[in-house]
Amino acid sequence: MTSVGSRSRSRSPRSPETETETFDVEVKLLSGETLATIKVNAADPVSQLREKIEALDVSELGAFPQSALMFGRHELDLGDTAGAVGLCQGSVLTLLRLPPRKLCTASEDGTARMFELHTGKTLSILGGHCSAVVSVTFSEDVTRALTMTSARSIAMYDASSGVQLWRVLGPVQDACLAADGRRVLVMDSHSVVGLLDAQTGRLLTNLVHHAYYVCTAVFSPDGKALLTSSVEGFARLFDVESGGCLVTFGRKATGGRSVGMSAASFSPDATKVLASMYDGSVDLYDRTSGERICSCAGHKFSLRSCIMSPDGKKILTASKDGTSKLFCASSGEYLGSFDAEAVLCGANFSPDLSKVLTAAQDGVAKLFDTHSGACLQEFPDHSAPVLSATMSFDGTWVLTSSSDLEAKLFETNTGRCLRSFMENGFVTCAQWAPGGRQLLLAFFSGKVAVFDPASDRFVQEFVGHTDCVHSMKLI
Repeated sequence: MTSVGSRSRSRSPRSPETETETFDVEVKLLSGETLATIKVNAADPVSQLREKIEALDVSELGAFPQSALMFGRHELDLGDTAGAVGLCQGSVLTLLRLPPRKLCTASEDGTARMFELHTGKTLSILGGHCSAVVSVTFSEDVTRALTMTSARSIAMYDASSGVQLWRVLGPVQDACLAADGRRVLVMDSHSVVGLLDAQTGRLLTNLVHHAYYVCTAVFSPDGKALLTSSVEGFARLFDVESGGCLVTFGRKATGGRSVGMSAASFSPDATKVLASMYDGSVDLYDRTSGERICSCAGHKFSLRSCIMSPDGKKILTASKDGTSKLFCASSGEYLGSFDAEAVLCGANFSPDLSKVLTAAQDGVAKLFDTHSGACLQEFPDHSAPVLSATMSFDGTWVLTSSSDLEAKLFETNTGRCLRSFMENGFVTCAQWAPGGRQLLLAFFSGKVAVFDPASDRFVQEFVGHTDCVHSMKLI
């Protein structure tokens, strides 16, 4: 959800009299029921309002441990004040009660586990594997779970009971469960893409419309379509029910030959298809018509990553040529370049989209200003390539993870390393927890925990794994 404040309103200076003004604000639930009317001062921090409202809603805290405070269509930022976001006499806030988030992990110990995020309670154990579990995906309603092992077998489970429904020994190169839980996508070592019935495991159809290696195969967010891309230079969209090809995306190079394609993905709103080409360019296509909207060129070598901003307005690339580039998604216009001076592994936007974080093979992450392209800060000292670099929601910290099995937490403004988690063991997974203010970490030892940078301590542990955790996923 988008935060309110400078992103949605202009803020005019407030006089001392206005800052001491007290007024009534009504707090409603999503159902329309009024929870309370509270007294608010214009200078009150939003965090204080949240605490006051959650105290009134304490009866639901067990069932709904998380909530969001909305003003109109925007979620209030805890760092703002009541007056700054525009609250006044008669304003109405809406309290959204959010269901508990779950954390799923896959481990070398041959199990996948599902935990309740805010308590650490084990909800289910997906066992019966003969080798390490390397990944697990869930249906959107969290009723089914699909696991994949290091032996390239897959298995379907009832997520709540942990009962195995069926298993395919493979070998399977890759597999994914559709969001609606009805179909399973599988790829074998020859890049034959197949669709299985999620209920029975029965093969429904093979999609054989690509002549060469398939590098991408993903479901659309609604699970009704399947997107593939191939090194032959085409991406194709298939109807999941019929297996028929709906649209083909691609372009010819000078001389009539196809430009090889390395990856394809859906835009955030799933109305467009983003394709990375082997010549270092990016193409954006209309999903329905297959028409090319724009081409983004300028890299000297192939891409390591390509993403769209959450609002779908910009395209950010990271290349082997050591640069990350920003383009306009509607026109393909070049907006800026960020020189990391080393082969890149990836690039990300900051939460407010004003900055770009790069992760490079020289063990250094860098922070750039989106508008000027200037390097604002460096985050060094990894002994191997940095695989990812991401920023906390409020922009205070930067989290890096590397192939040296170490994760580091840096202070954004100074570049100072606040914490290296190597002292707790080799780190296999690191990401921000919901809210972007705490860290989720998984270790080679099997430990999985939440770390709070503000208090500099681990505040939650998820117990059960006895060996290396290969992946974790929030659901």
